[in-house]
Amino acid sequence: MAEQRIDAVKMTRSIRDRNYERLRHLSRAERLAFYREQARLMNAKALTLVKLEKSTPEQVE
Repeated sequence: MAEQRIDAVKMTRSIRDRNYERLRHLSRAERLAFYREQARLMNAKALTLVKLEKSTPEQVE
């Protein structure tokens, strides 16, 4: 299997730049609301994944 390499700095800069373009016209309060909503969505997704993982029996190889 080929080794995958992740350039974390490049990925972080890409996310930062994309968010800047998306949010640059918003006020400080609107930006905070955006990040709070994103955090709420990610927490809900994480909770769903944890519940799914607990309900799925482990597979033994």
